Amino acid sequence: MILGIEGVSCVGKTTLAAQLAPHLNWPAVIPCYYHASPDPTLLPAPEPFTAEHQLANIAQFLDVEDLRLARTRQAHIEGRDVILDRTVDTLLAHAHAVGRMHGFDCDDQARRLVTSRPVAMPDLTIVLTADPDVLARRARLRKGMPGIFYDRHFSEHFNAYLAHPLAQAVVLLDADCGSPGDLTARALDHVHRHQAAQHRPSPAPSPQPLNEAS
Repeated sequence: MILGIEGVSCVGKTTLAAQLAPHLNWPAVIPCYYHASPDPTLLPAPEPFTAEHQLANIAQFLDVEDLRLARTRQAHIEGRDVILDRTVDTLLAHAHAVGRMHGFDCDDQARRLVTSRPVAMPDLTIVLTADPDVLARRARLRKGMPGIFYDRHFSEHFNAYLAHPLAQAVVLLDADCGSPGDLTARALDHVHRHQAAQHRPSPAPSPQPLNEAS
């Protein structure tokens, strides 16, 4: 199984991934693009001001996705589950949010760019949401966090994209509801439901009436 964990920065994706890992089959936890990059200092700035710049940024992140995909495939060969800390839908959600904030729209071009290459596509994506003001307070405590991630409008536009992602199966969970243990339990319940549905045999086709000879 490939499980994706999505949401804006500081919402708790990495924490949830770590808490879910003991409950899955010897999972490979694939880090986010920043931590998966061989040199994060070479990654583009998070706030481009033109569509062309944004598309160039996505192409650069897709080079990092190649590395994440290779790790995902290796885990499958080894019979392991995979947890993706962010998925390719992050790239499209970011493009959608930045475009809305700066007056450009490259959503369709970005989607074609992402779908033109092989990527690690989750079987199930869990999207974490939280109050933007809470996220902004957390972001300010992180040294070097870009200012765009403090912005309520960025969070709203990012999450709006995730209502129509590339991923086929998506669950939204409020990360502010209950304790971290409660969040893990709710996420794990959705994982188990998805796994059960995947292994449920398809219903037998209804018998077709025989054509009688006239």
